[in-house]
Amino acid sequence: MTDQPICSRRSHRSPFLLFVALGSLFALASARAEDPLRDLQNAYVRNKDESVARAYHWGSQGAGNVFSNHTSHTNRLIPIYVFGAKADLDAVTGKNSAYRDPEKIKAMYAELPPNTANPRAEYCDQSDLYRVQKEAAEKGAKYIFTVWFDGMDWETTRAAAIAKTGRVYTEGKGSGLIFQDYDKAPSRFGYCVTSPTHDKNTTNVDTQTLSIPPDSLLGGYDAMIAGPNPWTEGPLQAPGYLKGQNGNTADKQGILAVGRLPHAYTDSSTSAAEYATGVKSYNNGVNVTDDGRFVPTLYQRLQSQGWKVGTVTSVPFNHASPAAMYAHNVHRDDYQDIGREMLGRESIVQKTGKGPRLPGLDVVLGAGYGQILVDASLKSQGANAAANQNLHIADADLKAIDVKNGGKYVVVTTSIDVKGDEALAAAAESAANGDHRLFGFFGTTVNHLPFRTANGDFRPSAGLKGTRESYSADDLQENPTLADMTRASLKVLSAKKGQPFALFVEAGDVDFALHDNNLDNAIGAVYSGEAAIGVILEWIEAHSNWDESVLIVTSDHGHYLVLDDPEALAATAKPAGSK
Repeated sequence: MTDQPICSRRSHRSPFLLFVALGSLFALASARAEDPLRDLQNAYVRNKDESVARAYHWGSQGAGNVFSNHTSHTNRLIPIYVFGAKADLDAVTGKNSAYRDPEKIKAMYAELPPNTANPRAEYCDQSDLYRVQKEAAEKGAKYIFTVWFDGMDWETTRAAAIAKTGRVYTEGKGSGLIFQDYDKAPSRFGYCVTSPTHDKNTTNVDTQTLSIPPDSLLGGYDAMIAGPNPWTEGPLQAPGYLKGQNGNTADKQGILAVGRLPHAYTDSSTSAAEYATGVKSYNNGVNVTDDGRFVPTLYQRLQSQGWKVGTVTSVPFNHASPAAMYAHNVHRDDYQDIGREMLGRESIVQKTGKGPRLPGLDVVLGAGYGQILVDASLKSQGANAAANQNLHIADADLKAIDVKNGGKYVVVTTSIDVKGDEALAAAAESAANGDHRLFGFFGTTVNHLPFRTANGDFRPSAGLKGTRESYSADDLQENPTLADMTRASLKVLSAKKGQPFALFVEAGDVDFALHDNNLDNAIGAVYSGEAAIGVILEWIEAHSNWDESVLIVTSDHGHYLVLDDPEALAATAKPAGSK
């Protein structure tokens, strides 16, 4: 499965597999007589500069205006769904919210951000979820699962539920998605702040050093503008506040006009690192603090106590969020070194004396297979980058980790004429039976698994840029789904009966779609993550119980999707019982 170089693909195909793949595509085409959400998304992109009524838009411009004025993250509160008797979300929310106490806020940010203390705060901080996981393990939880929908805030969650069921809700945890409706476990719903300490930084990946410039924008959360919960706006009207450091002049003037100040929104790596360590830090770092300390993660601590640990993602295996569960680096884009830490290889962190060499995760599954490190990316990877090889893992590292060469990992990659789900399942079986680790490396020429789209036909609509991805029959055959990856990871992590483990599963392409203001692709990515949750729930119900298992479903940040006409979105849902 690793015989072919990871930076090349053969052009010939097995006639039989090609016939099967084409047949599958024909069946999909026949089944999709209508795709109203795709049509809606394409229409909005075509008239994106017109001031017209739409079911949804992105940005602070309000309804009936242009389609978008923002393509990045926001300061919105993020929903949290917690399952399991050992996980106590109440310990960090409501009367226990750190945002009610100025001293606790100052301890998180190293200084007190303006307009952030709120004596009535119900929300927690993203970093508090580290404590929820850690204390669950200390209370006896043996299996801790996190499903991370990168970029998915309350509004995106609501859009996915509405498009699935045709039913509209306006507040609370909502219904329609598996993690909203599951009722077989003790559960709690909440929401959290995800802001960083600062937005700007200067880093050197070769020396693993950093500095925070004096003009860096401080993080924080102003509930008087952004709201006390995800579905309620604050009494002060300054919609540009949610755009954080990306606010334009009019946005900033709007914030000043109501007597307030902007706060920085988070980067994915920083928010995930807060979740993994309980420590807030600057944007784009991976478990490194503002003053340059390399902070141990929960997965490292659990591993040292005999737990197995693994990460699964639909985007590159060492992308921001999965990387933050285990690795360290002053900048998230030093991919090859981050990959080395995740896989137990020596990285720049050890060469610069910043941290010990780590054992490596027990399971690492993700995409990035088709990406090549070209000269333009060398600066972000540093002097030790292996150019003209895979962007995410150097050839030497891939070879060294393989059990075939004396390494610890059964390695499986996207392979010509091989079904991805079957190849991954076989590799997981081999790893479990041989007491090995598992590394799965998949993908196409794009840096994520194929978008399944809202109606599941893998036919992406256009995003704001006006382009759309397309996949060949082989792309769909040769790559597993996120649910397939989750199932394979559980096979390996649970191989030794009774051994505790922690698993992080990310639907990372939700964020990729939202950056392009593409609701069709984003909702499809949500459904991919929902299917992965289904796999986890099946495993818990068959092999464990909710006294020893914990599941946390959440995200790292939001985008600026606004549903102007939820009923119009509901009209795109398939009628109950339709195929």
